[in-house]
Amino acid sequence: MNFLKTILSIPVFAVLSFSGLAQIGNPAPNFTVTDTHGNTHKLYDYLDSGKVVVLDFFYTTCIPCQFYSPQVNLAYEKYGCNTAEVFFMAIDYNDTNAEVLAYDQQYNIEYPSISGLNGGGNAVVNQYNIIGFPTFYVIDSSRTIVQQIDPPTLQVFDFRFEQLGIAPADCNLSAAKGVFAAENLDIFPNPVAGDALGIRLPAGGSGVYEIFDITGRSMQKGQIDLNGAHVRIGDLLPGVFLLKIKVLKSGRTISGLFVKQ
Repeated sequence: MNFLKTILSIPVFAVLSFSGLAQIGNPAPNFTVTDTHGNTHKLYDYLDSGKVVVLDFFYTTCIPCQFYSPQVNLAYEKYGCNTAEVFFMAIDYNDTNAEVLAYDQQYNIEYPSISGLNGGGNAVVNQYNIIGFPTFYVIDSSRTIVQQIDPPTLQVFDFRFEQLGIAPADCNLSAAKGVFAAENLDIFPNPVAGDALGIRLPAGGSGVYEIFDITGRSMQKGQIDLNGAHVRIGDLLPGVFLLKIKVLKSGRTISGLFVKQ
């Protein structure tokens, strides 16, 4: 099955866009699933209460899923941490509860996750004819798939949600231990034309950083002063990179994307 999942993820950018766009405007099938913490979720219950539901189709060894998870976390927090108009739910394919829990812990996923093997995720993947991962569908109260988020960056979430008239909402971070909001992490300049990347966090302190390329491969790591130090990135080739920082004092993780020109 891991081989099958790998094959499914290879054409993620070419196939996903075509298949996903074909679904927009279609009715969203109802489902009842159980998340990794034992809570039951019924899609139509959320829709009938006026929620807009974002379905995040993924699996735990999917490298594009891993790469975009920090951006999805930012969107989850920016739009209310499931306490406002938008409700995020992750639907896994072919993993166990234990595997999904480990994924959620590693990538700081705070919204409900449904494993494929134990929570009913496989059946939902089949219902929605998902053939590429990650796939993100937005479903509104008319029980219709109204948008696809592709690629799932915060900027694309913002654009699509603005089209739907959805505004950002306060997130109660005391009740959610996810990633800091994007505006708290200052990466400068971005894009980077030289070999020095500036990093600043208002709270300051120190942290351990790691830089990943778009395939999820670790490219560089070290310690960083969060009061405004610079990281030398002269060895990186041009491209898009993910920066992850673990703040030593609090133990929390912050993430952001940057472009090396």
